[in-house]
Amino acid sequence: MVIQTPIRADGASARHDLPAGGLEVTITAETKTLGPLFKIAARQNPKRGFLFVSTVLGRHIPVDPRLHRQALAELAGKLSPLMGHGPALVMGYAETAVGLGAGVADELRKALPSQDILYLPTTRHPVGGRQWFGFSEGHSHATEHEVMRPDAHPVLIPGEGKTLVLVDDEATTGATLGGLSSQIFEQMPGHFSRILLATLTDWSDGKNVKTVKAMTGCDDVQAVSLMSGTWTWAPKDGVPAAKLPDGIPPVAPAWEPVYGRHRAFNTPRCGLDGDPGLDCEKLITQLLPEFAPEDRVLVIGSGEHVWSPFLFSEAVQPHVAETGFIATTRSPIVMSDVIRKKMIFPDHFGLGIEMYLHNVDPADWDRIVLFTETDAAGVTPELRHALGKGHIIDGRGIVTEMKEA
Repeated sequence: MVIQTPIRADGASARHDLPAGGLEVTITAETKTLGPLFKIAARQNPKRGFLFVSTVLGRHIPVDPRLHRQALAELAGKLSPLMGHGPALVMGYAETAVGLGAGVADELRKALPSQDILYLPTTRHPVGGRQWFGFSEGHSHATEHEVMRPDAHPVLIPGEGKTLVLVDDEATTGATLGGLSSQIFEQMPGHFSRILLATLTDWSDGKNVKTVKAMTGCDDVQAVSLMSGTWTWAPKDGVPAAKLPDGIPPVAPAWEPVYGRHRAFNTPRCGLDGDPGLDCEKLITQLLPEFAPEDRVLVIGSGEHVWSPFLFSEAVQPHVAETGFIATTRSPIVMSDVIRKKMIFPDHFGLGIEMYLHNVDPADWDRIVLFTETDAAGVTPELRHALGKGHIIDGRGIVTEMKEA
């Protein structure tokens, strides 16, 4: 059982008792307009026995698209005065921060329309022939990241005065931010005059800035977040470290992304410099059954494929009574008062791993729309059965009913 103690943003500490240990959390600064930004859950991971579950991200808890958009705007608002005037490269981390990074880049383009801003996420699904470089993330359940080579863009032209923006859901030591920034500096020497670190929650107590400076040699490194604080973790004596879930036989067909095909219905792994081109109006008025004003609609992304699904959730919101957004995930989390529902199913991609959908009760929603980059067979029978209703929009933009094989 996880025992949560309320936390105040006044420097006071609160202790959280989890199965594997005790977590003491202190919040030193917090954005007040979004409500509580996280809850704490137990993580099924030998490297770290806890997880900060964001209430605004839409990964483990369904979020109102307006709240998520507000979080994007507030984070971008902290960044925009620091951006300089040259081109910028914004990067988000797979899988959790792929959509977060895309959204921050989107808000920065609105705030700074004269600047050339390219968004490029890391990925665990490389595009054949487009691999650029890779790096590792120490504490994650899936440690390897790859970065694809983007198409031509002003930020890629040699010359100083550019800005590198790294976006993640949280920072603790800065090692993950340093790993990516150092690789970018190695691949693009002399391009970037400043590095900006943007997170929803910053637990690093300044270590993220120091780490990135040390790993890149860049003097101008600044960090912004919606909340900052510190934590300490005390493992319980005699409690063995949790094991990651075992592999399982693959069920979905093997899948790999293909660059340039149906870009609106796929993750922008090779870069995005504007709107992805998703025709939400056509989906709402022509391809999906008509939405009723009283409908409660849940939109589900899958893995790294979250930005276009989120844009669809925003588009459908004015047509219905309630809209939620969430995504499937690789991250194994223990059931608790924070993770009240947990669907377990074979992955979408034929990799032979478990994936999860947290805190979704189909009875709470009249309509469910699930986006997948694969074809519809990537939504395996176990997930279809658990959801029981709704529609799938696949990586070609084809709409099928959830119950269809």
